[in-house]
Amino acid sequence: MKLLRIIFSKWGLSALLLIFQVAAIALVIAFLNEYFYIFQIVSWVIAIAVVLFLVNRRENPEYKIPWLFLVLVLPLFGVLFYLLFSHTKVRKKEIKLFEEAYQQLSPYVLSEERDQEAYDAMGEYDQGLARYLKNASGLGGLTHNDIKYYPVGEDMWADMLEALRGAKKFILMEYFIIDPGKMWGDIHDILVQKAKEGVEVHLVYDDVGTVSMLPSGYYKTLRKEGIDAHKFNPFRPIVSGIYNNRDHRKIMVIDGLIGFTGGINLGDEYINQNDRLGHWKDTGIRVKGTAVNSLSALFFMNFILASKKGLEYAKYMNPEPERYEQKGVIVPFGDGPRPLFDEQVGEANYINILNRSKRYFYITTPYLIIDHRFTQAIKEASLRGVDVRIITPHIPDKKMVFCLTRSSYKALRDVGVKIYEYTPGFVHAKMCLSDDDLAFVGTINMDFRSLTHHFECGVLLHGHECLKDIKADFENMFGVSQYIDDSFKLSFGAKLAKVLLELFRVMF
Repeated sequence: MKLLRIIFSKWGLSALLLIFQVAAIALVIAFLNEYFYIFQIVSWVIAIAVVLFLVNRRENPEYKIPWLFLVLVLPLFGVLFYLLFSHTKVRKKEIKLFEEAYQQLSPYVLSEERDQEAYDAMGEYDQGLARYLKNASGLGGLTHNDIKYYPVGEDMWADMLEALRGAKKFILMEYFIIDPGKMWGDIHDILVQKAKEGVEVHLVYDDVGTVSMLPSGYYKTLRKEGIDAHKFNPFRPIVSGIYNNRDHRKIMVIDGLIGFTGGINLGDEYINQNDRLGHWKDTGIRVKGTAVNSLSALFFMNFILASKKGLEYAKYMNPEPERYEQKGVIVPFGDGPRPLFDEQVGEANYINILNRSKRYFYITTPYLIIDHRFTQAIKEASLRGVDVRIITPHIPDKKMVFCLTRSSYKALRDVGVKIYEYTPGFVHAKMCLSDDDLAFVGTINMDFRSLTHHFECGVLLHGHECLKDIKADFENMFGVSQYIDDSFKLSFGAKLAKVLLELFRVMF
Protein backbone atom coordinates (compact mmCIF):
# COMPACT_ATOMS: atom_id res chain seq x y z
CA MET A 1 0.00 0.00 0.00
CA LYS A 2 2.85 2.38 0.83
CA LEU A 3 4.41 1.72 -2.58
CA LEU A 4 1.07 2.48 -4.30
CA ARG A 5 0.75 5.74 -2.36
CA ILE A 6 4.23 6.75 -3.51
CA ILE A 7 3.53 5.82 -7.14
CA PHE A 8 0.24 7.72 -7.27
CA SER A 9 1.46 10.74 -5.34
CA LYS A 10 2.24 13.95 -7.23
CA TRP A 11 5.95 13.20 -7.15
CA GLY A 12 5.54 9.57 -8.07
CA LEU A 13 3.44 10.48 -11.11
CA SER A 14 5.93 13.23 -11.99
CA ALA A 15 8.78 10.73 -11.90
CA LEU A 16 6.85 8.34 -14.16
CA LEU A 17 6.14 11.15 -16.60
CA LEU A 18 9.81 12.13 -16.69
CA ILE A 19 10.78 8.50 -17.34
CA PHE A 20 8.20 8.39 -20.13
CA GLN A 21 9.70 11.51 -21.71
CA VAL A 22 13.23 10.06 -21.62
CA ALA A 23 11.93 6.77 -23.06
CA ALA A 24 10.17 8.65 -25.84
CA ILE A 25 13.44 10.38 -26.74
CA ALA A 26 15.20 7.01 -26.84
CA LEU A 27 12.48 5.57 -29.12
CA VAL A 28 12.78 8.49 -31.50
CA ILE A 29 16.54 7.95 -31.73
CA ALA A 30 16.03 4.21 -32.26
CA PHE A 31 13.57 4.99 -35.05
CA LEU A 32 16.05 7.35 -36.70
CA ASN A 33 18.63 4.57 -36.70
CA GLU A 34 16.70 2.98 -39.57
CA TYR A 35 17.90 5.88 -41.67
CA PHE A 36 21.47 5.32 -40.49
CA TYR A 37 23.48 7.32 -43.02
CA ILE A 38 21.23 10.37 -43.02
CA PHE A 39 20.91 10.14 -39.26
CA GLN A 40 24.69 9.94 -38.81
CA ILE A 41 25.42 12.92 -41.05
CA VAL A 42 22.74 15.13 -39.52
CA SER A 43 23.69 14.21 -35.95
CA TRP A 44 27.36 14.96 -36.54
CA VAL A 45 26.60 18.30 -38.19
CA ILE A 46 24.44 19.28 -35.21
CA ALA A 47 27.07 17.95 -32.78
CA ILE A 48 29.84 20.00 -34.39
CA ALA A 49 27.65 23.11 -34.26
CA VAL A 50 26.97 22.52 -30.55
CA VAL A 51 30.69 21.92 -29.87
CA LEU A 52 31.60 25.22 -31.59
CA PHE A 53 28.89 26.97 -29.58
CA LEU A 54 30.19 25.48 -26.32
CA VAL A 55 33.82 26.35 -27.05
CA ASN A 56 32.90 29.98 -27.65
CA ARG A 57 30.50 30.25 -24.71
CA ARG A 58 31.64 32.66 -21.97
CA GLU A 59 31.78 30.45 -18.88
CA ASN A 60 34.07 28.31 -16.77
CA PRO A 61 35.81 25.79 -19.11
CA GLU A 62 35.35 23.06 -16.48
CA TYR A 63 31.58 23.23 -16.99
CA LYS A 64 32.01 22.72 -20.72
CA ILE A 65 34.12 19.54 -20.62
CA PRO A 66 31.37 17.05 -19.58
CA TRP A 67 29.02 18.38 -22.27
CA LEU A 68 31.76 18.28 -24.92
CA PHE A 69 32.52 14.68 -23.95
CA LEU A 70 28.86 13.64 -24.11
CA VAL A 71 28.19 15.41 -27.42
CA LEU A 72 31.27 13.96 -29.12
CA VAL A 73 30.83 10.39 -27.84
CA LEU A 74 27.05 10.20 -28.32
CA PRO A 75 26.22 13.01 -30.77
CA LEU A 76 22.41 12.97 -30.88
CA PHE A 77 21.89 11.89 -27.29
CA GLY A 78 24.48 14.43 -26.16
CA VAL A 79 22.87 17.26 -28.11
CA LEU A 80 19.39 16.42 -26.84
CA PHE A 81 20.55 16.19 -23.24
CA TYR A 82 22.47 19.44 -23.63
CA LEU A 83 19.38 21.22 -24.95
CA LEU A 84 17.22 19.76 -22.17
CA PHE A 85 19.50 20.10 -19.14
CA SER A 86 22.06 22.82 -19.78
CA HIS A 87 19.53 25.64 -19.80
CA THR A 88 19.36 26.79 -16.20
CA LYS A 89 19.00 30.49 -16.82
CA VAL A 90 16.17 32.53 -15.38
CA ARG A 91 13.24 33.28 -17.68
CA LYS A 92 13.03 36.72 -19.35
CA LYS A 93 9.85 37.60 -17.49
CA GLU A 94 11.51 36.81 -14.18
CA ILE A 95 14.57 38.85 -15.12
CA LYS A 96 12.32 41.86 -15.68
CA LEU A 97 10.55 41.35 -12.34
CA PHE A 98 13.89 40.99 -10.55
CA GLU A 99 15.32 44.15 -12.11
CA GLU A 100 12.19 46.15 -11.30
CA ALA A 101 12.33 45.04 -7.67
CA TYR A 102 16.02 45.93 -7.37
CA GLN A 103 15.49 49.39 -8.87
CA GLN A 104 12.84 50.13 -6.26
CA LEU A 105 14.89 48.69 -3.39
CA SER A 106 18.35 50.05 -4.24
CA PRO A 107 17.77 53.54 -2.72
CA TYR A 108 17.33 51.84 0.67
CA VAL A 109 20.45 49.65 0.48
CA LEU A 110 22.99 51.75 -1.43
CA SER A 111 24.52 54.99 -0.18
CA GLU A 112 27.87 56.48 -1.19
CA GLU A 113 28.21 58.00 2.28
CA ARG A 114 27.56 54.70 4.09
CA ASP A 115 29.78 52.79 1.67
CA GLN A 116 32.68 55.19 2.19
CA GLU A 117 32.29 54.96 5.95
CA ALA A 118 32.53 51.17 5.65
CA TYR A 119 35.56 51.34 3.33
CA ASP A 120 37.39 53.67 5.70
CA ALA A 121 36.72 51.29 8.60
CA MET A 122 38.07 48.30 6.63
CA GLY A 123 41.32 49.89 5.56
CA GLU A 124 42.87 50.33 2.13
CA TYR A 125 43.46 46.66 1.29
CA ASP A 126 40.32 44.95 2.59
CA GLN A 127 37.91 47.55 1.22
CA GLY A 128 38.37 45.87 -2.16
CA LEU A 129 36.43 42.86 -0.84
CA ALA A 130 33.45 45.08 -0.02
CA ARG A 131 33.71 46.93 -3.34
CA TYR A 132 33.61 43.64 -5.21
CA LEU A 133 30.46 42.49 -3.38
CA LYS A 134 28.78 45.84 -4.00
CA ASN A 135 29.54 45.78 -7.73
CA ALA A 136 28.75 42.07 -8.20
CA SER A 137 25.74 41.73 -5.88
CA GLY A 138 24.38 45.26 -5.59
CA LEU A 139 24.62 45.65 -1.81
CA GLY A 140 27.07 47.90 0.03
CA GLY A 141 29.07 47.75 3.24
CA LEU A 142 27.59 49.00 6.50
CA THR A 143 28.76 50.07 9.94
CA HIS A 144 26.95 50.57 13.28
CA ASN A 145 25.30 47.15 13.50
CA ASP A 146 24.75 44.86 16.48
CA ILE A 147 25.93 41.40 15.37
CA LYS A 148 25.45 38.16 17.28
CA TYR A 149 27.01 34.84 16.25
CA TYR A 150 25.36 31.49 16.97
CA PRO A 151 27.58 28.37 17.15
CA VAL A 152 24.55 26.03 17.16
CA GLY A 153 21.07 26.18 15.69
CA GLU A 154 19.22 25.72 18.97
CA ASP A 155 20.64 29.01 20.33
CA MET A 156 19.55 30.88 17.24
CA TRP A 157 16.12 29.22 17.32
CA ALA A 158 15.46 30.56 20.83
CA ASP A 159 16.20 34.13 19.70
CA MET A 160 14.16 33.67 16.53
CA LEU A 161 11.10 32.69 18.58
CA GLU A 162 11.56 35.70 20.86
CA ALA A 163 11.87 38.06 17.89
CA LEU A 164 8.82 36.55 16.16
CA ARG A 165 6.72 36.93 19.30
CA GLY A 166 7.64 40.61 19.37
CA ALA A 167 6.63 41.30 15.75
CA LYS A 168 4.33 44.30 15.37
CA LYS A 169 4.22 45.08 11.64
CA PHE A 170 5.61 42.34 9.37
CA ILE A 171 7.59 39.11 9.16
CA LEU A 172 9.64 38.09 6.10
CA MET A 173 10.85 34.49 5.79
CA GLU A 174 12.73 32.68 3.00
CA TYR A 175 13.96 29.11 3.46
CA PHE A 176 15.18 26.19 1.39
CA ILE A 177 13.72 23.61 3.79
CA ILE A 178 10.65 23.58 6.00
CA ASP A 179 10.28 20.23 7.74
CA PRO A 180 7.31 19.74 10.10
CA GLY A 181 8.37 19.04 13.66
CA LYS A 182 9.21 20.88 16.87
CA MET A 183 11.09 23.78 15.25
CA TRP A 184 8.62 24.53 12.49
CA GLY A 185 5.65 23.74 14.74
CA ASP A 186 6.61 26.40 17.27
CA ILE A 187 7.37 28.95 14.55
CA HIS A 188 4.18 28.13 12.67
CA ASP A 189 2.04 28.63 15.78
CA ILE A 190 3.51 32.11 16.26
CA LEU A 191 3.04 33.01 12.57
CA VAL A 192 -0.64 32.01 12.67
CA GLN A 193 -1.19 34.02 15.86
CA LYS A 194 0.62 37.05 14.45
CA ALA A 195 -1.42 36.89 11.23
CA LYS A 196 -4.59 36.97 13.39
CA GLU A 197 -3.23 40.07 15.13
CA GLY A 198 -2.83 41.84 11.78
CA VAL A 199 0.90 41.36 11.33
CA GLU A 200 1.83 40.79 7.67
CA VAL A 201 3.57 37.43 7.19
CA HIS A 202 5.31 36.75 3.87
CA LEU A 203 6.94 33.35 3.33
CA VAL A 204 8.90 31.79 0.45
CA TYR A 205 10.04 28.17 0.53
CA ASP A 206 11.75 26.07 -2.12
CA ASP A 207 9.56 23.46 -3.78
CA VAL A 208 12.28 20.87 -4.41
CA GLY A 209 13.93 21.51 -1.03
CA THR A 210 10.68 20.56 0.70
CA VAL A 211 9.60 17.83 -1.74
CA SER A 212 9.68 14.95 0.76
CA MET A 213 8.50 17.04 3.70
CA LEU A 214 5.47 19.13 2.73
CA PRO A 215 2.30 18.38 0.77
CA SER A 216 2.39 19.95 -2.70
CA GLY A 217 -0.43 22.34 -1.78
CA TYR A 218 0.92 23.33 1.64
CA TYR A 219 1.21 26.97 0.61
CA LYS A 220 -2.59 27.02 0.12
CA THR A 221 -3.08 25.79 3.68
CA LEU A 222 -0.81 28.55 4.96
CA ARG A 223 -2.70 31.17 2.96
CA LYS A 224 -5.95 30.10 4.61
CA GLU A 225 -4.23 30.78 7.92
CA GLY A 226 -3.37 34.33 6.85
CA ILE A 227 0.23 33.65 5.79
CA ASP A 228 1.20 34.92 2.33
CA ALA A 229 3.12 31.78 1.29
CA HIS A 230 4.73 30.97 -2.07
CA LYS A 231 6.69 28.06 -3.51
CA PHE A 232 9.91 29.00 -5.29
CA ASN A 233 10.40 27.61 -8.81
CA PRO A 234 7.62 24.97 -8.54
CA PHE A 235 8.60 21.61 -9.96
CA ARG A 236 6.65 20.40 -12.97
CA PRO A 237 7.21 17.04 -14.70
CA ILE A 238 9.00 18.48 -17.73
CA VAL A 239 12.53 17.34 -18.63
CA SER A 240 14.56 20.54 -18.14
CA GLY A 241 17.60 21.89 -16.35
CA ILE A 242 15.74 25.00 -15.18
CA TYR A 243 14.91 23.18 -11.93
CA ASN A 244 18.58 23.42 -10.93
CA ASN A 245 17.88 27.03 -9.93
CA ARG A 246 16.85 26.46 -6.32
CA ASP A 247 16.31 29.03 -3.55
CA HIS A 248 18.92 27.91 -1.01
CA ARG A 249 18.75 31.11 1.06
CA LYS A 250 17.81 31.31 4.74
CA ILE A 251 16.51 34.74 5.74
CA MET A 252 14.18 35.97 8.48
CA VAL A 253 13.40 39.66 9.06
CA ILE A 254 11.08 41.07 11.74
CA ASP A 255 9.70 44.63 11.44
CA GLY A 256 12.83 45.80 9.60
CA LEU A 257 14.61 45.81 12.97
CA ILE A 258 16.03 42.29 13.37
CA GLY A 259 17.38 39.90 10.75
CA PHE A 260 18.68 36.31 10.84
CA THR A 261 20.67 34.35 8.27
CA GLY A 262 23.19 31.49 8.10
CA GLY A 263 23.03 27.78 7.35
CA ILE A 264 20.03 26.97 9.55
CA ASN A 265 16.82 25.78 7.87
CA LEU A 266 13.50 25.15 9.62
CA GLY A 267 13.76 21.50 10.62
CA ASP A 268 14.41 19.56 13.80
CA GLU A 269 17.90 18.36 12.86
CA TYR A 270 19.04 22.01 12.73
CA ILE A 271 18.25 22.41 16.45
CA ASN A 272 19.41 18.89 17.38
CA GLN A 273 15.94 17.54 18.03
CA ASN A 274 16.75 14.81 15.48
CA ASP A 275 20.01 12.86 15.90
CA ARG A 276 19.87 10.79 12.70
CA LEU A 277 23.33 12.08 11.70
CA GLY A 278 24.67 12.64 15.19
CA HIS A 279 25.23 16.20 16.41
CA TRP A 280 24.15 18.68 13.74
CA LYS A 281 26.68 21.49 13.64
CA ASP A 282 25.29 24.67 12.11
CA THR A 283 25.88 28.39 12.53
CA GLY A 284 23.99 31.63 12.08
CA ILE A 285 24.03 35.39 12.51
CA ARG A 286 21.56 37.87 14.02
CA VAL A 287 21.72 41.44 12.72
CA LYS A 288 20.29 44.62 14.22
CA GLY A 289 20.87 48.01 12.62
CA THR A 290 21.57 49.37 9.16
CA ALA A 291 22.18 45.97 7.52
CA VAL A 292 18.66 44.63 8.13
CA ASN A 293 17.42 46.58 5.09
CA SER A 294 19.86 44.57 2.93
CA LEU A 295 18.42 41.26 4.17
CA SER A 296 14.90 42.57 3.44
CA ALA A 297 15.99 43.55 -0.08
CA LEU A 298 17.45 40.08 -0.70
CA PHE A 299 14.16 38.56 0.44
CA PHE A 300 12.03 40.74 -1.84
CA MET A 301 14.17 40.09 -4.93
CA ASN A 302 13.34 36.38 -4.61
CA PHE A 303 9.82 36.95 -3.29
CA ILE A 304 8.89 38.64 -6.56
CA LEU A 305 10.28 35.67 -8.53
CA ALA A 306 8.13 33.27 -6.49
CA SER A 307 4.95 35.34 -6.23
CA LYS A 308 5.08 37.18 -9.60
CA LYS A 309 3.73 40.21 -7.78
CA GLY A 310 5.22 43.40 -6.43
CA LEU A 311 4.65 45.03 -3.09
CA GLU A 312 4.95 48.55 -1.73
CA TYR A 313 8.56 47.97 -0.72
CA ALA A 314 9.04 51.31 1.01
CA LYS A 315 6.87 50.32 3.96
CA TYR A 316 9.10 47.32 4.69
CA MET A 317 12.37 49.28 4.60
CA ASN A 318 13.63 51.23 7.59
CA PRO A 319 14.55 54.78 6.42
CA GLU A 320 16.34 55.59 9.69
CA PRO A 321 17.68 52.36 11.21
CA GLU A 322 19.15 52.50 14.69
CA ARG A 323 22.91 53.03 14.76
CA TYR A 324 24.72 50.77 17.25
CA GLU A 325 28.11 51.44 18.78
CA GLN A 326 29.64 48.09 17.84
CA LYS A 327 32.76 48.50 15.73
CA GLY A 328 33.19 46.66 12.48
CA VAL A 329 31.72 46.36 8.98
CA ILE A 330 29.12 43.96 7.62
CA VAL A 331 28.48 43.38 3.93
CA PRO A 332 25.34 41.30 3.23
CA PHE A 333 25.19 39.92 -0.30
CA GLY A 334 23.31 37.56 -2.56
CA ASP A 335 24.29 35.18 -5.33
CA GLY A 336 22.38 33.31 -8.00
CA PRO A 337 22.32 31.97 -11.56
CA ARG A 338 23.03 33.91 -14.70
CA PRO A 339 21.97 36.38 -16.01
CA LEU A 340 20.68 37.82 -12.72
CA PHE A 341 24.24 37.52 -11.42
CA ASP A 342 27.00 37.74 -14.02
CA GLU A 343 29.63 36.73 -11.48
CA GLN A 344 29.93 33.61 -9.32
CA VAL A 345 29.81 35.86 -6.29
CA GLY A 346 29.98 33.18 -3.61
CA GLU A 347 33.06 31.48 -5.04
CA ALA A 348 34.80 34.81 -5.68
CA ASN A 349 34.14 35.89 -2.09
CA TYR A 350 35.80 32.74 -0.73
CA ILE A 351 38.78 33.20 -3.08
CA ASN A 352 39.13 36.90 -2.24
CA ILE A 353 39.29 36.05 1.46
CA LEU A 354 41.83 33.31 0.74
CA ASN A 355 44.00 35.69 -1.28
CA ARG A 356 44.11 38.32 1.49
CA SER A 357 44.95 35.79 4.21
CA LYS A 358 48.45 36.08 5.66
CA ARG A 359 48.43 33.87 8.77
CA TYR A 360 45.48 31.48 8.58
CA PHE A 361 42.25 30.62 6.76
CA TYR A 362 39.72 28.28 8.42
CA ILE A 363 36.59 27.01 6.69
CA THR A 364 33.71 24.62 7.35
CA THR A 365 31.66 23.06 4.58
CA PRO A 366 29.38 20.01 4.33
CA TYR A 367 30.55 19.37 0.75
CA LEU A 368 33.97 19.89 -0.83
CA ILE A 369 33.43 19.66 -4.59
CA ILE A 370 35.21 22.62 -6.13
CA ASP A 371 36.55 23.62 -9.54
CA HIS A 372 40.17 24.15 -10.61
CA ARG A 373 40.10 27.89 -9.88
CA PHE A 374 38.98 27.39 -6.29
CA THR A 375 41.34 24.47 -5.74
CA GLN A 376 44.31 26.50 -6.98
CA ALA A 377 43.45 29.41 -4.69
CA ILE A 378 43.49 27.03 -1.70
CA LYS A 379 46.77 25.44 -2.80
CA GLU A 380 48.48 28.77 -3.48
CA ALA A 381 47.47 30.13 -0.08
CA SER A 382 48.92 27.06 1.64
CA LEU A 383 52.13 27.17 -0.45
CA ARG A 384 52.78 30.79 0.54
CA GLY A 385 52.62 29.81 4.20
CA VAL A 386 48.98 30.38 5.16
CA ASP A 387 47.65 27.85 7.70
CA VAL A 388 44.68 26.54 5.67
CA ARG A 389 42.30 24.23 7.54
CA ILE A 390 39.09 22.69 6.21
CA ILE A 391 36.44 20.97 8.34
CA THR A 392 34.04 18.54 6.62
CA PRO A 393 31.54 16.01 8.05
CA HIS A 394 32.58 12.61 9.34
CA ILE A 395 29.02 11.30 9.09
CA PRO A 396 27.67 11.95 5.56
CA ASP A 397 24.14 12.85 4.52
CA LYS A 398 24.78 11.92 0.85
CA LYS A 399 27.22 9.05 0.28
CA MET A 400 28.12 9.86 -3.34
CA VAL A 401 28.80 13.50 -2.47
CA PHE A 402 30.81 12.34 0.56
CA CYS A 403 32.89 10.20 -1.77
CA LEU A 404 33.65 13.19 -4.01
CA THR A 405 34.44 15.33 -0.96
CA ARG A 406 36.98 12.79 0.30
CA SER A 407 38.49 12.41 -3.16
CA SER A 408 39.64 16.05 -2.90
CA TYR A 409 41.70 15.45 0.23
CA LYS A 410 44.95 14.11 -1.24
CA ALA A 411 45.64 16.94 -3.68
CA LEU A 412 45.09 19.50 -0.93
CA ARG A 413 47.01 17.63 1.75
CA ASP A 414 50.00 17.27 -0.61
CA VAL A 415 50.51 21.05 -0.42
CA GLY A 416 50.05 21.33 3.34
CA VAL A 417 46.31 21.94 3.72
CA LYS A 418 45.04 20.49 7.01
CA ILE A 419 41.74 18.62 6.74
CA TYR A 420 39.50 17.61 9.63
CA GLU A 421 36.30 15.56 9.77
CA TYR A 422 33.75 16.58 12.40
CA THR A 423 33.34 13.31 14.32
CA PRO A 424 30.34 14.18 16.57
CA GLY A 425 28.08 14.24 13.51
CA PHE A 426 27.28 16.34 10.47
CA VAL A 427 28.73 19.80 9.95
CA HIS A 428 26.29 21.85 7.84
CA ALA A 429 27.85 25.26 8.61
CA LYS A 430 29.11 27.34 5.69
CA MET A 431 31.58 29.83 7.11
CA CYS A 432 35.22 30.88 7.09
CA LEU A 433 37.59 32.98 9.18
CA SER A 434 40.79 34.77 8.19
CA ASP A 435 43.51 36.28 10.41
CA ASP A 436 41.18 37.14 13.35
CA ASP A 437 39.61 40.11 11.53
CA LEU A 438 37.54 38.82 8.59
CA ALA A 439 34.81 36.16 8.39
CA PHE A 440 31.97 34.93 6.24
CA VAL A 441 28.79 33.25 7.49
CA GLY A 442 26.03 32.23 5.09
CA THR A 443 24.34 29.58 2.98
CA ILE A 444 27.00 28.92 0.32
CA ASN A 445 28.37 25.37 0.14
CA MET A 446 31.67 24.58 -1.54
CA ASP A 447 30.05 22.61 -4.36
CA PHE A 448 28.98 23.30 -7.93
CA ARG A 449 25.29 23.58 -7.15
CA SER A 450 25.74 26.32 -4.57
CA LEU A 451 28.47 28.12 -6.48
CA THR A 452 26.70 28.03 -9.86
CA HIS A 453 22.97 27.24 -9.82
CA HIS A 454 21.43 28.20 -6.48
CA PHE A 455 20.20 31.49 -5.09
CA GLU A 456 22.40 32.01 -2.03
CA CYS A 457 23.18 34.68 0.56
CA GLY A 458 25.56 35.50 3.36
CA VAL A 459 27.39 38.23 5.25
CA LEU A 460 31.02 39.31 5.18
CA LEU A 461 32.13 40.47 8.62
CA HIS A 462 35.18 42.71 9.19
CA GLY A 463 36.49 43.75 12.60
CA HIS A 464 33.43 42.77 14.64
CA GLU A 465 33.66 41.53 18.23
CA CYS A 466 31.83 38.35 17.24
CA LEU A 467 34.90 37.20 15.28
CA LYS A 468 36.38 36.16 18.63
CA ASP A 469 33.36 33.87 19.11
CA ILE A 470 33.79 32.46 15.61
CA LYS A 471 37.47 31.69 16.27
CA ALA A 472 36.63 30.02 19.59
CA ASP A 473 34.05 27.91 17.79
CA PHE A 474 36.63 26.82 15.20
CA GLU A 475 39.06 25.87 17.96
CA ASN A 476 36.34 23.78 19.61
CA MET A 477 35.59 22.03 16.32
CA PHE A 478 39.25 21.21 15.72
CA GLY A 479 39.35 19.68 19.21
CA VAL A 480 36.53 17.20 18.49
CA SER A 481 37.34 16.47 14.85
CA GLN A 482 39.45 13.72 13.31
CA TYR A 483 42.61 15.01 11.65
CA ILE A 484 43.13 13.41 8.23
CA ASP A 485 46.73 12.18 8.24
CA ASP A 486 48.84 10.03 5.89
CA SER A 487 47.05 6.87 7.00
CA PHE A 488 43.85 8.01 5.26
CA LYS A 489 43.17 6.03 2.08
CA LEU A 490 40.19 5.91 -0.25
CA SER A 491 38.69 2.45 -0.68
CA PHE A 492 38.70 0.82 -4.12
CA GLY A 493 34.96 1.41 -4.40
CA ALA A 494 35.38 5.08 -3.53
CA LYS A 495 38.14 5.47 -6.14
CA LEU A 496 35.95 3.80 -8.78
CA ALA A 497 33.00 6.01 -7.86
CA LYS A 498 35.25 9.06 -8.09
CA VAL A 499 36.30 8.16 -11.63
CA LEU A 500 32.67 7.69 -12.71
CA LEU A 501 31.31 10.76 -10.92
CA GLU A 502 34.12 13.22 -11.53
CA LEU A 503 33.37 13.85 -15.21
CA PHE A 504 29.70 14.63 -14.69
CA ARG A 505 29.81 16.39 -11.32
CA VAL A 506 29.22 19.84 -12.85
CA MET A 507 26.40 18.95 -15.26
CA PHE A 508 23.36 18.89 -13.00
